[in-house]
Amino acid sequence: MFRRFFNVDARLTEIDFAGKSLVENFSELARLKNIPEDIFRKKTNRLLESYETTFGENLPRDAAKCILSGVVELLGELSKTDHTVTLYTGDSPGIVNHVFRVTGLGKYFKFCFYGTEVETRADMVKLAISKAEKSTGRKFAGKNTVIIGDSVRDIECGKLFSASTIAVATGFHSKEELRNAGADYILDNLKDYRKVLKVIGQS
Repeated sequence: MFRRFFNVDARLTEIDFAGKSLVENFSELARLKNIPEDIFRKKTNRLLESYETTFGENLPRDAAKCILSGVVELLGELSKTDHTVTLYTGDSPGIVNHVFRVTGLGKYFKFCFYGTEVETRADMVKLAISKAEKSTGRKFAGKNTVIIGDSVRDIECGKLFSASTIAVATGFHSKEELRNAGADYILDNLKDYRKVLKVIGQS
């Protein structure tokens, strides 16, 4: 995308992209590559649209085998409870729709919030809590909110709301980094989904 729009080579792996929004990551890459801010901003929308299209075109028709172990079982069990399961992600609605299309995971989420529609990760959680409260008539405060994520930014975001934080070491941040961020619980993965359910129940 950066070669096409700015005539420079760039890779997400050149920055610490985990837990950030697409716009944040593209903006950071642009600064790294010395692309003037005004030029970057002028092309941001077209860059995102092109990224979404290319992403969708390169996904397999059926990506069920790409889902990490325990995820479907965990979401299935949570859907039988009174938990309000919400997706918050730095990706755009278009990217999420592509993922849902090839994985079938969309049916498990009550609400979705996207990094391209708000300024910060905390804004997504704030909106999620507000919408969940209006939808259920219940109060979501402190440990009544559980955040599961694989980046230190998920943990840092959870702390802002005094939420219970479950870190899963399946991403780009190590268990040590997740521990140093202050995660309440750290799991290698979600394979033992019953253990995850127990942890959520303790929160």
